[in-house]
Amino acid sequence: MLGLLLLILGLLGLWGGSILTVRGAVDLSEQHGLSKGFIGLTILAIGTDLPELLVSVSGSVQQLQGVEASGVIVGNATGSAIAQGTLVLGTAGLVGYLSVAPRMVRRDGLTLLLAALLTGFLAFDGHVGRVEGAALLIAYLIYLVALFQSEHQSGEPRPPLAGRANPLMLIGIGLVTVILSAHVAVTEAVELAELWGISQTVLGALILGAGTSLPELALAVGAARQGHASLSVGNVIGSNIFDLLVPVGLAAVMYPLMVAPATIWIDLPTVALATVALLIFLTRRRGLQRAEAVALVVLYVGYATLRVLLI
Repeated sequence: MLGLLLLILGLLGLWGGSILTVRGAVDLSEQHGLSKGFIGLTILAIGTDLPELLVSVSGSVQQLQGVEASGVIVGNATGSAIAQGTLVLGTAGLVGYLSVAPRMVRRDGLTLLLAALLTGFLAFDGHVGRVEGAALLIAYLIYLVALFQSEHQSGEPRPPLAGRANPLMLIGIGLVTVILSAHVAVTEAVELAELWGISQTVLGALILGAGTSLPELALAVGAARQGHASLSVGNVIGSNIFDLLVPVGLAAVMYPLMVAPATIWIDLPTVALATVALLIFLTRRRGLQRAEAVALVVLYVGYATLRVLLI
């Protein structure tokens, strides 16, 4: 019972720390007049993915100490991508129509699909080594550089608002919270997997994957409610690209990862299926509406049910 409580507290800490980090990053970015889509794809995506990144790093540290945590690392990354591409965007679509520029669909949506295919290709033999991990990191770096080069200022920079907390202070507090919470979450997840006889991959995909997607959920719903669809969709697409390339890549560089067959045959194909469905919905003139949003939520429920049945 204590282990479960600590896991829940760890997930809450991940959520709270990410929110503080992202709030500070957004305030900092708006002072330079950057577009909402760019903010979602980069600053918000990376900021809200700090939990997934720190879970992977903490898991790799445990692996260096002789504790097997590959299932948690890979399961958390793929589980987050699935939860964000289905449950998060589906929930956001229930509170507001999500329609974005065709450029984001073509460039960033197709990049997400390629990221899923690349990760699946490299992990197909059940192993992601250091060279393959480096390849994933390089792929993300290339995408990030191209994104920065294509960005143009969309508005006039604004001075800091009076009475608002210093963005750098918010980022610092958020990062410390995330680092400590990630350590607690990974430690307790590994212990619970062993205690309950549950596959680490399932625990990582469902509990950590959905839990560490709470920042994206909060931001996506809030942005959709306020009519900022590009911010909402950009955050999720950018987060999923990051999830599939950086946490897995960095963890593999630190210590080679074993990939469970269920990840190869269920999780990664689900990521690809959710991405294709999302691209189809977004290419329609009116974008992702409530019917499509329900379909995405149903897809996540079906995936979660299948994973639980196949424990």
